[in-house]
Amino acid sequence: MKNQILIVFDSLRWDIFKQSDAPFLKSLGRWKKAYTQGTYTLPAHMSFFIGKLPTTFDEEDYYDTVATRYSKKEKRTYRNTKQLWRLANPEAPRPSKYTLEGENIISGFREKGYFTIGTGGVNWFNPDLPAGRILTAPFETFRFFGGPQYASHVSAEYQIAWVLDCVRNAKSPYFLFINFGETHHRFLYKNCSWSGEKNPYGDSRECRRRQRGCIEYLSIQVETLLEQLSDYDLVICSDHGEAMGEDGLWGHGFYHKTILEVPLLVKVSGEV
Repeated sequence: MKNQILIVFDSLRWDIFKQSDAPFLKSLGRWKKAYTQGTYTLPAHMSFFIGKLPTTFDEEDYYDTVATRYSKKEKRTYRNTKQLWRLANPEAPRPSKYTLEGENIISGFREKGYFTIGTGGVNWFNPDLPAGRILTAPFETFRFFGGPQYASHVSAEYQIAWVLDCVRNAKSPYFLFINFGETHHRFLYKNCSWSGEKNPYGDSRECRRRQRGCIEYLSIQVETLLEQLSDYDLVICSDHGEAMGEDGLWGHGFYHKTILEVPLLVKVSGEV
């Protein structure tokens, strides 16, 4: 059984990722512009946790996991591309590499004997809060590295160290989930040069500069992580993007092009 890894960069925009100098991440395979299932952390991850990843609409397995196509030329048949992870309930069957039972793919992998490990960097993953338990409860082991109130947390290096310790002690294949908070507003990472400066909202150029710096930092951290892992299927994406002054809008949680377009990589072991 292959290990399963889902990494999410919170709030990362597709265009900023595309412009970034993130050589390790970009060396992993074919990144695509995809369209997320939710405009903020909770609904996006709820969808991811039932196997509904961001979609590309390009009719390619693992990337185009939502659309159903109908063709008169094929004698009124439906055609679906293959999902990586799919729940056997409550939807109608469609092709998938892993078909899972349970409330979500996490419980589904647990039923198959996987050790489920999770860690989150933003407050939707704080299990001490009632809403935070929605996303964290299914995991056998979950760690939220706390921070002040509802601010984004600079915790990537701590998360990776904790994850690697969990994996070393795993006695079975694992499902690993990491949500990194550095790319979330206010776009901070450990020892960044702007950590003490004012909130960047109101300055589009500064927001873009800071989020780009965060993903370039996280590229190095993910390299540290993946160099020590093996035999896995890998999904890396953003849960949603961020408006940075377009049409006078800032933040996320509403429908706008800057929020819906996210980066997506699916790397299935043993397949091109």
